[in-house]
Amino acid sequence: MALLVAVGTLAVTTVSAAPDIQGLQARAQAGDAEAEFQLGEAYRAGRGVAPDPESAIMWYRRATVAGHIRASEELGFALFAHGDRREAMPYIEKAAARGEARAFYLLGTAHFNGDYASRDWPLAYAQTMRAAAAGLAAAQKNLELMDHYLLPQDKAKADQILATLPSVRSGGQADSGASAPAAKAPPAPVQSADATAKPAKPAKAPKTPPKTPAKVVAATVATAAAPEAAPGGSWKVQLGAFGSADRARDRWKTLSAKVSALGAYDQHIVAAGSVQRLQAGNIASKTEAQVLCKKVVAAGGDCLVIAP
Repeated sequence: MALLVAVGTLAVTTVSAAPDIQGLQARAQAGDAEAEFQLGEAYRAGRGVAPDPESAIMWYRRATVAGHIRASEELGFALFAHGDRREAMPYIEKAAARGEARAFYLLGTAHFNGDYASRDWPLAYAQTMRAAAAGLAAAQKNLELMDHYLLPQDKAKADQILATLPSVRSGGQADSGASAPAAKAPPAPVQSADATAKPAKPAKAPKTPPKTPAKVVAATVATAAAPEAAPGGSWKVQLGAFGSADRARDRWKTLSAKVSALGAYDQHIVAAGSVQRLQAGNIASKTEAQVLCKKVVAAGGDCLVIAP
């Protein structure tokens, strides 16, 4: 059973006026790295020029050589979308190290499928959780599939790995319209998924059917009331997105052991399609939510402030 990867654009879409192409070209020819990057963006998105992926890659590459960080990240995504995926992976790995959500998603997919990277399911799950917590819809969908195949010990290891991954930087997620590689059902379940395990041999069908994720009866589940000392409020923070409610509850327990402040808030598990979003509620203000997020991120977790 072949593992297929379908790729569309991975770039963050921005709405802006068409650039001064002639001016950018003049500056780029003089060695201006920012102009080289902007030309790459123009050719990628077709702003002021006809879309041309190869020209975009050329200008991204020149800006990368000059030390432009954003260009190096977009070069990786552009190479991947263009089919040069092995060349793209080092750039994508560096982007993930800087907290780029799209890079976490691509790496998670690669490590799950064993394409362009070693098969490592706990690492794949952790990286995909990072991307999903940043709001990347495709990563949230992949978590549902991965959740069917990972064993409990693999998920426990994924939680450990998650604590070591860089946090997603502000503005580091792709726009909601972007598409990216989809994780495919593996050829056959494996007994272990650590980094040293050999990839499973392809088979026509799994030897045993994947387990069915636990169903959530209610959209919101509150399992602990806030202490009387908590001021209460309508602000929330999101702590991750998971393929099942059980995984969300396990994550709450893990984070609560590291961040005692979580005990002052209500736990909510909100169903969003097939994904379960873990949230802390009963927060009085935006400032209080931001303070809580800083503590969660410092403990190696993901956190996103949600306004009323």
